[in-house]
Amino acid sequence: MQPTELRCAVTGTTGYVGSRVSDYFATRGCTIFEFARKPRPEAAIRRVHVPYQLDAPLDAAVFQRNRIRVLIHCAYDFRPVHWKEIHRVNVDGSTRLLRAAKEGGLDKIIFLSSISAFDRCSSLYGKAKLEIEKVATAVGAFIIRSGLVYGCQSSGGMFGTLQRSANNSAIIPLIGSGRYPQYLIHEEDLCELLFRISGSEIQFPSVPVIVASPHGWTLRDLLQVLASRPSGARFLPLPWPAMWLVLKTSELVGLRLRIRSDSVISLVRQNPNPDFSPLAQINCRIREFGGDCLREADGSLRTTLPNA
Repeated sequence: MQPTELRCAVTGTTGYVGSRVSDYFATRGCTIFEFARKPRPEAAIRRVHVPYQLDAPLDAAVFQRNRIRVLIHCAYDFRPVHWKEIHRVNVDGSTRLLRAAKEGGLDKIIFLSSISAFDRCSSLYGKAKLEIEKVATAVGAFIIRSGLVYGCQSSGGMFGTLQRSANNSAIIPLIGSGRYPQYLIHEEDLCELLFRISGSEIQFPSVPVIVASPHGWTLRDLLQVLASRPSGARFLPLPWPAMWLVLKTSELVGLRLRIRSDSVISLVRQNPNPDFSPLAQINCRIREFGGDCLREADGSLRTTLPNA
């Protein structure tokens, strides 16, 4: 099947990564079925909205009826804060979706997991992704453990939160020591890989693959690069257990702040020994972060880490 003949379903298209994936495929001539609660406000060619919620029943016939051949599952609901509800919405919901896709006879099923998913991970997000990976493996899906996704325009997700934190003040809140390694992937590189898998251009391993640059950035260095005035960036270290407790307490009483308590765990307790060897088997481009799209006020590219 040629990529331009592809009829592909993408979940979570109102989110950052899902919207980027949908746009990337559509601009390359694919017909995209956006599985989401509501359609995106902007009109789009070659994109069809399919009403969908993770916690709702799903009829496998939706894939056959629309002649969909590929599913890319990006959706994740961050609103639940208790494990029981996280499991009901995200794990059980993803299980229904993946099994329906298998029943629908799709050529390719791709699950977008996270680098936060690994044995003995601490975050609830990572644990949920691990549970979904088990189902994805059972249905023969390709599993991508994506690193921290960023872009050259306005980024969303965790990277966007860090970006706004670094830009909003001359004094930047720093989680703990800030020495926690983060592994990044450019949104276009991730989309290109998904596109090539969908079009059968590459042989993808049957094991979960970490997709990110093996070169890790400490959280502190990353924030310093993102700061609007890096030469004058000042940090305010905050003990991460105390920060987690404040955020968790706020969530339990119904408040939603800029960063989630579980995100603190994901950033601080990252995989200590990520295995990038499966990625080396794939011929794909993973650019290095650090100036490729971050510009100074005069328009020049920032290509090196500013001095502390």
